[in-house]
Amino acid sequence: MSCMPNLSKLGLGGHTFIEELGNDPLASFEEQCTIVRECLDNGIQLIDTTYYQERVALGNVLRALGRRQEVQIMAWNFFNLPGQSDKLVGYSSYEPHHIDVMLSELQTDFIDVLVIHTHDDEHKLLQEIELAKQWVEQGKVGTVGLGMAEPAHLNRLPADHPVTHILAPYNIAHQRTKETFVIAKEMGLTTVALSPFVRGWKLDEINSEQAADLLLRWVSEQQVVDRVIVSMRKADWVHTNLQATQRGTLTEEENRLIKEWM
Repeated sequence: MSCMPNLSKLGLGGHTFIEELGNDPLASFEEQCTIVRECLDNGIQLIDTTYYQERVALGNVLRALGRRQEVQIMAWNFFNLPGQSDKLVGYSSYEPHHIDVMLSELQTDFIDVLVIHTHDDEHKLLQEIELAKQWVEQGKVGTVGLGMAEPAHLNRLPADHPVTHILAPYNIAHQRTKETFVIAKEMGLTTVALSPFVRGWKLDEINSEQAADLLLRWVSEQQVVDRVIVSMRKADWVHTNLQATQRGTLTEEENRLIKEWM
């Protein structure tokens, strides 16, 4: 009997499944299936989906693989809006019908971590948190995350909130997130770092063979980071990224390079 692989700090980003927001060609459906299979076989169980196109793609992949039960799906409130089906649109505040739309796109009856994109309308945000809490009670959602969170959002959470995950970009260009994550950890919440490479084209701008390795290691070794979301459009990168996070602390020379890129 084979044992389960150790769970990785890495999660797979949904931008793996779309053409935009990267500097690499879109992976074929077969390659997407291989990527997800390699992730699951190597302890990467968390898969984050932002846009509705990513949910549809992941739903199709998991149906083909028959491995939904092994995945921790994280999903955000970016929806298919009338007349804009071919675009990546901004987030929408959650409404009661949205959960069934998302479950249908993912071809599942349960979302492990439902992410609420934060904003400055405090009353509306509290309504969304309450709605998400109802979905948890109905068994349609496991737990709730706050996306793009800042300290003020955490300080205003009601006492009976269902939030367990805090998500925000954390990389050499977004180091202010550390303040948010410190507060989150003090509250007993799980911190999820997004965009470790800033964006794919940032790697091209840096123009160094070491860039991806060092940027991923830099954020992975931050003590306030529990999980790191990485999009991967080639199956080979699953092992490359896993090896990077296992390589250990950055050397003095590697830290010097990181400071140059900053």
